[in-house]
Amino acid sequence: MNKYINTKELAQLMDSGSKITLLDVRREADVMASESKINGAEWHSPGLVDAWAGDIAREHKAVIYCVKGGQVSQSVAGSLSDKGLDAVFLEGGLKAWKEGGLPIVDNPLFRKPFTIQESDIDILKKAGMSDEDIIHSRKVAEKALEIADRIKQQPLDMEFIGRAALFHDLGKARTHAMEHGRIGAEMGASLGLSKAITDVMEKHIRGGLTALEAEELGLPLKDYALYRLEERIIIYADRLVDIITEDIVPIKNEKEAEEQFEQILSTILKYGKNDITCKRYLNYHREITELAAQ
Repeated sequence: MNKYINTKELAQLMDSGSKITLLDVRREADVMASESKINGAEWHSPGLVDAWAGDIAREHKAVIYCVKGGQVSQSVAGSLSDKGLDAVFLEGGLKAWKEGGLPIVDNPLFRKPFTIQESDIDILKKAGMSDEDIIHSRKVAEKALEIADRIKQQPLDMEFIGRAALFHDLGKARTHAMEHGRIGAEMGASLGLSKAITDVMEKHIRGGLTALEAEELGLPLKDYALYRLEERIIIYADRLVDIITEDIVPIKNEKEAEEQFEQILSTILKYGKNDITCKRYLNYHREITELAAQ
């Protein structure tokens, strides 16, 4: 039988300054759907305990909690104990901690669920976007949300990802020329969209231009860099959707588009554009692929 600790005992340990490592091992879906956690807790995937167990300080008591103190935390505590660690699970889990009125903090991994809103599709239609462009925008939003869902250990704003991806090509209601990003941003601002969203609309051209590139292309001289991970996910999804839907590259499925992404961009000018743009997209691909694998 695995050893356990109750909520009162854990609170006393935390107040005493004892050396403990507090581990949140809720399943991925549970932790991303929860707005709160116990202060100081680090989340680790319960299914990968063998991979991260060596990171736990052996001189610390490891206290493990899940949603209700059931099989998930008990199994992890047992695995850590078998490896020679002083490990216990929290009786009743996070549920008992909350019910006891004990302090909680915001969970940075919380993902507020988001689905594409038909009211936003109506905005695109009323703006004059073609059915073809709306279909593309919707696919980019769906792909961006799907990619973001694979990145488990980063705080991500799913609503921002979904809406910014959906609106990124709004300017194509007026023109498909290079300035559709700038025009779309102006249209978005007039519609009351947030600056974060209109920034993506303006910056998505060539995946985040430098000021020098913008000048060479006749665009306003400014910084178009994509500083937020959410922005880079959207732009990566946009390029992937092009590859998946345009039938230029013989691929069997969407997974193959990601697997062959580097080769495709390096060999097909339409997608790589030039050395600077190609390198930028490849960096996004490598960053996002690595994050999704963690």
